[in-house]
Amino acid sequence: MNSPATRARLVLRASYAGVCLWQFIWHTALPPPAGNGSLLLGVLAALPLLLPLRGVWQGRPHGMIWGGLLLLVYFMVAAVEAWSNPAQRFAAWVQILLVTVYQAAVVILSRRPRPD
Repeated sequence: MNSPATRARLVLRASYAGVCLWQFIWHTALPPPAGNGSLLLGVLAALPLLLPLRGVWQGRPHGMIWGGLLLLVYFMVAAVEAWSNPAQRFAAWVQILLVTVYQAAVVILSRRPRPD
């Protein structure tokens, strides 16, 4: 029950859900200049992340890959914000951290066990 794959699956789910929630929080709840204070922008930023959510949650390989590819776009946006916008640097680094943890969990889950 407490195998590395089980832990990695929990980390995968938590980090993906964290990015979904963080997008909404970043754009709606954080006060300007760190956020935008726009409910519409928060929903629009988090909405694409719901597309592969079922596959990610169930641990399906295709869902995890599509989730990872989608998160690369969010990683790039966060990297640009962290580099160029000092007011949003903290929020961008949180997103970078969450995406990196997700990608590491995908790598751990995609490794095949060695044959004995």
